[in-house]
Amino acid sequence: MANEGSSPVERAISFVMRLVVSLLLPGWGVAMILLGLLDGSGWWVVTGLTVLAIGVVLFAGSSLISPILGGRRFS
Repeated sequence: MANEGSSPVERAISFVMRLVVSLLLPGWGVAMILLGLLDGSGWWVVTGLTVLAIGVVLFAGSSLISPILGGRRFS
């Protein structure tokens, strides 16, 4: 629906922006894990694992990834 009447360039930019935004949370989780491992801080590692888990769930439910996983089609 959001892509109706838009050019291929606009659709490509929309796709890339949605992909980047949906990868931000898992990326921050990985960064927190690395910070915890480098600093030797268990709190950062556990918090990073939690953020990563939530980010992966949200990433898998995004409209870009769910068709690949067998969910609803991207419109």
